[in-house]
Amino acid sequence: MTDAPATPASGAVLIDGRIERATSNALRMVFRDGPGEPLGVAKQGAGDGRGKKLGVLFGFKNGGTGTHELTFANGSVLTVESKDGRPSELTSGGKPFATITRSDTATATLADGTVVARFLPDPDEPKSLELFRLVIADAADHEIGRLDVVRRSTGWSLARTLWRADQVAYWWDHAGAALSIPILGTRVVLNAAPDDALRDVVLGACTDIAIGLRPYVSAMS
Repeated sequence: MTDAPATPASGAVLIDGRIERATSNALRMVFRDGPGEPLGVAKQGAGDGRGKKLGVLFGFKNGGTGTHELTFANGSVLTVESKDGRPSELTSGGKPFATITRSDTATATLADGTVVARFLPDPDEPKSLELFRLVIADAADHEIGRLDVVRRSTGWSLARTLWRADQVAYWWDHAGAALSIPILGTRVVLNAAPDDALRDVVLGACTDIAIGLRPYVSAMS
């Protein structure tokens, strides 16, 4: 894999995805790429049937497999079907969009067969009490970003992606109180502004990890 630069390029994009609870007791994940309105909001089991939704309502299901929905600010919806022992499936506009295959690493492939992203363990410290650290790479294994999966509230302050404040502004970087949920959220830094396909795949993967509780590298299993 190509060595990462010491700091991201000046055009780097940061997206925080923080977990909270909806009134239905379902997990919500709010994605922000700056101040103001959220970039999108994912909700646990929004595409599930009534039986599964009742399980969430009564507190029997705290994340996990199911059909989760990420609604973007423009109203478009990305469906993330988190499965046990099978690839996760992403659907956009009612059509297959991408598949994410997981083993020791994870690979996201668009419906036309194009590999759009790979998720690899950080070569130095893939796991700590506060974080899982992943590298986002392209099909040729060139690093295009980083993904931190936050396990404890202190992880928001320890995230390796906090490189240089003069290059990326962090309007919302405050550690909150610990929640009784397995994953508190994700932090993504992409080295350059992504196209729509990469953005949707990465945020779908974040939803799959934090709400679907799917392991993307062996350190998460």
